[in-house]
Amino acid sequence: MPAACGNDQQDGARDEAGDLERSRSQEYLAGREAPVYGYEVIATIDHGRDDFTQGLDFDDGILYEGTGLQGSSRLIKTDPETGAVLDSLALAPEYFGEGVTVLGDEIFQLTYTSNLGFVYDKESLELKRTFVYATEGWGLTHDGESLIMSDGTATLFFLDPASGSEKRRVGVSDNLGPVTCLNELEYVDGEVYANVWKTSLIAVISPLTGKVTAWIDLAGLNPDPANLVSPYVLNGIAYQEETGHLLVTGKCWPYVYEIALISPS
Repeated sequence: MPAACGNDQQDGARDEAGDLERSRSQEYLAGREAPVYGYEVIATIDHGRDDFTQGLDFDDGILYEGTGLQGSSRLIKTDPETGAVLDSLALAPEYFGEGVTVLGDEIFQLTYTSNLGFVYDKESLELKRTFVYATEGWGLTHDGESLIMSDGTATLFFLDPASGSEKRRVGVSDNLGPVTCLNELEYVDGEVYANVWKTSLIAVISPLTGKVTAWIDLAGLNPDPANLVSPYVLNGIAYQEETGHLLVTGKCWPYVYEIALISPS
């Protein structure tokens, strides 16, 4: 058997890890009342195995990615048709990069524990200004008027894009209580989609009330669940408005997946 095809032992380990992943999703979702969406893979895009994905966004045909780890954090522009890197910018080694979002002609990028955000020109990646915030920085998106930030808790923070100052915040919960560990974010048709850290789940959240209105279960998407374990977890959501599809990936995963959602049966 060719090496690329693996062997029975490897396939068995992969299947076992995949079954464990699915059972963990089912355990997490037990008793939760919001509907659960499935997914269908439409296409794959090559993704750098050294890219520790912390943020993902899609704008005007370009995929924008923010990566983490001190000394390795970057801002990357990629052609989603080919997976080719169009441009990239390395952060100073003291910064651990986090979420990114594109608003107008600017790219916003968070840092993990430095309480500092960067604002770049979308075309040149030239740094235009910085802003500060009081919490850790995790995920980032926007609703056209406010930046929306997560800090790994059950809270979403709404920030002024011009100054970074907090405008309001909302606690996220469902019928079982607060939904914590909110990570990478994406704003989709009036709702906030949030990776739940160390799970295969995306919470769909009302930005007005903080209530979880639905779940997306991506169990089974991990291409190598036996080896791509914590910290190499699912993280990264981008929305293609033209198709209605999501682009999703994980930290150091080999692919970005274009997926269509499947409505609950």
